[in-house]
Amino acid sequence: MKKYILSQKWLLGLVVLINIIVAGMSVYIAIILRDALDVALNMDMAGFRGVIIISAIFFPVFTIFYYLSQTVNIKLVGRIAINIREDVFNGIMRKSMTQFNSINSADYISALTNDIDLLIENYFVPLLSIMYVMVQGLFALTLMFLLSPIVGGALVLTLILLIIIPALFGKNVQKKQDAVSKKASLFTVKMKEIFSGFEVIKSYQMDKHAKKTFKEQNKDSVNSELSLGYLSSFIDSISTLLGILSQVVVIFVSAFLIIQGNITGGTLLAFVQISGQITSPFQVIGACLPMIAGSKPVIERIEKLANQEIKRSGTKLAEFNTDITLKNLTFKYLNQEESALENINFTFKKNNKYLIAGKSGCGKTTLTKALIGYLDDYEGEILYDSVELKELSAESLEKLAVMIHQNVFMFDESIEQNILLHEDFENEVIDLAIKNSGVDLFLNSEKNLKTEVGENGSNLSGGQRQRIAVARALIKNKPLMIVDEGTSAIDKQTAKDIEHRLLERNELTLITITHSLDQDLLSQYDEILYMEGGQIVEHGPLEELLKQKGKFFNNLDHKKDF
Repeated sequence: MKKYILSQKWLLGLVVLINIIVAGMSVYIAIILRDALDVALNMDMAGFRGVIIISAIFFPVFTIFYYLSQTVNIKLVGRIAINIREDVFNGIMRKSMTQFNSINSADYISALTNDIDLLIENYFVPLLSIMYVMVQGLFALTLMFLLSPIVGGALVLTLILLIIIPALFGKNVQKKQDAVSKKASLFTVKMKEIFSGFEVIKSYQMDKHAKKTFKEQNKDSVNSELSLGYLSSFIDSISTLLGILSQVVVIFVSAFLIIQGNITGGTLLAFVQISGQITSPFQVIGACLPMIAGSKPVIERIEKLANQEIKRSGTKLAEFNTDITLKNLTFKYLNQEESALENINFTFKKNNKYLIAGKSGCGKTTLTKALIGYLDDYEGEILYDSVELKELSAESLEKLAVMIHQNVFMFDESIEQNILLHEDFENEVIDLAIKNSGVDLFLNSEKNLKTEVGENGSNLSGGQRQRIAVARALIKNKPLMIVDEGTSAIDKQTAKDIEHRLLERNELTLITITHSLDQDLLSQYDEILYMEGGQIVEHGPLEELLKQKGKFFNNLDHKKDF
């Protein structure tokens, strides 16, 4: 976390400078109070007028500098929060698909919100508070020793307790802060799950279960925060009690010195004023150090996300001019005994059209994910124009392929921006993508390119969302397109129209994954791959597979959906 503070050097310097000025001025108030009481006890009207003039100038200036100190502190903390969030977000974005999917996405949201808020509140704000009160305490202690070394020494002895006792609770605070962070993350995960599945909850009358889950998670989250709050309050109470004890010691020792004739009544008032400024650092440090120490688990999670490195670190430029070849490709998901892909050998030629068929769980989607670099720990080879995928840079590989999924995600923006994705294209390119995808078929006076699609496309039909997804893919003009059950959720005629438009594109390598086999379209594919158990058990043109009368033929002959 040190780098985030040092990255704001000029602002940090300004914070330190203004806080030093404010700390010094706050201590000087004790001198003004001492002089005011002494001139009053001595019936010195001229001296009293002098004190009033000084006060009239001092306090407005002090107020201005105090406001400035609060402002720059808030500015510094805000800048730090922005930088941490940017680093965490960029770290998440550097993850590969495998790395990203290994954690619930709600955990990322929780890290960007709950954890960072916890870090600001329990680490950076206390750190700035400690810095200020230490400077103020140093000034106050110096002044006290200048006025009376005896009172200063007596106060220091009582302050030792203010350091030792609160520090004993550091580990307990750390455990409770870790619990708060984890409970907040779990609460976010469960709420995201409930709201994402709202339609299912309503359709299957799961309201009771949803409310029960919310009640349990809400209670657990709040209870963890209350537990931390109770402990923090206890530590604060102990610190406050010890602070009061320190001031009592100052008053009794000062009263004794007044009786002895060593100090004036005004000096006693000054001691009372600055004793609070001396004990305050110890109270604040005693309360803040356990909070700062307790932030360690949160800091570790934040730094782990912020420092995320891409597992595949190839540097070669990815090219797809001839083919993509798979050699002995094998892949197994984490914590799974059986391989999702087993010893696959195949070559996808550029501009050819391929259809992958097979029962659910046979490895169709896994194969295409491996093909475009979504999976890291595979065995065997994936060769782009004879260059191993692991040697290619992730950025250049992303420029070669695009995937259209069954569940098309729509940003809550206009139809136009869901196609362009905030990039600039020539009007001719936009018009061509809209036409080739069939988006133009549903555009009219009521629904045009500027129309907002709603949350995840709620204002559009399934077919309209799919056409936008195709337009989004076509406008990028990438040489490889994968359609993973991309038309299974829409009506047959719309699905057939979209698939036919893609098959007509000569400069496109198309890989379609499907359960539903439309025999009118099968003949347009150069090859059909049939998978079972993570292997390609049959492949070839439709006519050849029909002649073989093998597994593909049997599934096609007896049922269309499998």
